Parts: sequence; C-alpha cells; structure tokens
Amino acid sequence: MPSDLEDLGRKLEQASKTDTHKQDAENVSVGMKAGTELVGCIIVGAALGWGLDTWLGIKPFGLISMLLLGVTAGFVNVWRITQNMGSNVGYSQLHQREKPAKNPADQGESE
Repeated sequence: MPSDLEDLGRKLEQASKTDTHKQDAENVSVGMKAGTELVGCIIVGAALGWGLDTWLGIKPFGLISMLLLGVTAGFVNVWRITQNMGSNVGYSQLHQREKPAKNPADQGESE
C-alpha cells in the first residue's frame, strides 16, 4: 500500500511541475510582449518627434510631444496586455466566456 501512495505522490508532483512550467512560459511570453510594446512605442514616438523637428524646424517641441505620446501609448498597451484585452472592444469578456465552453469537464459539472 505505501508504494501505491508514493507512486501517486510522484505523479501528483510531476503534474504540478508541468503546470508550473506552462504557466511560467506563458508569463515570460506576456512579459516579453509587454516590454516590446513599451520600448517600441517609445522608439517610434521619439523617431517621429525627431522627424517633425527636422522637417518643420520646431526643435525640441516635436520630440518632446511625440515622446510623451509614445510613452503614454506604450503604457496603455502594457495595461491592455496585462488585463488580457485585445484591440477590439469587448474582446476580454468574450474571451472569458469562451474559456469554460472549451473544457468538456467543466460542461459536465454545470449540468
């Protein structure tokens, strides 16, 4: 009997480690996406501001304003990513409603 319990304990431990690794990989993916969005928005904003400054001769107002706009857009994108929102209105609510429907075990329990 103890060997069965030990075997069960090993299987449970292995299953929990597998789920943890999947969650860690997902978290790393979300973090990398958020960082890329933030840095990308800041770089694009700075480049557009610099371009406006040289084209219109309004140094440094174009760079400052577009850099602030880029930082704001970056933070908004990071917030959307961390809140599991898409670019469409209502995407997160739709996504949350579909999650239980994809798991057949959850459907059997609710009936």
